[in-house]
Amino acid sequence: MKRSWDRFVAFMSSDSGLQLFSVAFALGLWLFVNAGQKAVERTVRVPLEFRNVAADVMVTSPSQRQVEVQVVGPPTLLSTMDPDHLKVVLDLDGARPGTSAFRLSPDLIDPPRGVRITRIRPSLMTLKLETVAESSLPVEVRLGGKVPFGYRVKRVEVKPETVKVRGPAQELKRMVSAETLPFELEASRGQIAREVRLTTAGKPLSFSPDRVRVTVTLEEELMTRGFRREVRAKNFSGAYSVSPNQVYLRLSGPKRILEPFQLEEAQAYLDLAGLGPGSYTLPLSLRLPPEVKVVEQTPVRFQVKIARPKRSKR
Repeated sequence: MKRSWDRFVAFMSSDSGLQLFSVAFALGLWLFVNAGQKAVERTVRVPLEFRNVAADVMVTSPSQRQVEVQVVGPPTLLSTMDPDHLKVVLDLDGARPGTSAFRLSPDLIDPPRGVRITRIRPSLMTLKLETVAESSLPVEVRLGGKVPFGYRVKRVEVKPETVKVRGPAQELKRMVSAETLPFELEASRGQIAREVRLTTAGKPLSFSPDRVRVTVTLEEELMTRGFRREVRAKNFSGAYSVSPNQVYLRLSGPKRILEPFQLEEAQAYLDLAGLGPGSYTLPLSLRLPPEVKVVEQTPVRFQVKIARPKRSKR
């Protein structure tokens, strides 16, 4: 008896014995955690995968590539289960363009040990397959956001100008261009260049390349505005008269400056500094923003009379 026990101890101390103990311990732990738990039922959403699809056809519907699967098993096991391991795989070998129905059964899934599949919903999957086509289409840049005030789009360049589009033949027949995601212009100035993805707009399309280089050039908008105001003098405190006493100015410049611009008295005036009594023909002095130019002025010169100061009586 003692000899048998010694042999048992020696075996358990060996590498083989330790490995056997580890396996037995793990199995016992699993049985303790899972076997003692009451099985529960849960519904999970799992991916739907297609295999052996012919190169000249593609699945265009349904767009939702997931199904609901009812699973039964220990709570601990279900809580750690990855839904991707339960994916439903449909073999489309030999399927041709058109509409076909495929029955989904638990046999299509290989669940982890201890988990059973009780139901798949929907149990019948209707697929639409279409012939695949490829075409070269010009790229259309979709501009997004507002152009900054006072600017306009001068030029839009895209490289490459055309891309290859692959998708359902009927869909490609209706397409005249491949559109980009919105190219945001807000808060931009001058020239902006960046890479932009092409959009499928929810359609089963693929592009080569799938992004393009877009360069948008913005330029300032110019405008003209007319102003009429009374003409007054500066740098003089005596009595004077002006004829005519109004001026009309037509100004040109950037919209961002000229649209909110107000012509103030200090910006259009007659400079009488250093002049004494008498009659003068004087030009108008202007102090305008450097970007603003005068394109019309009426009149160009003004008749100014400066009165002699009255003598005081003795």
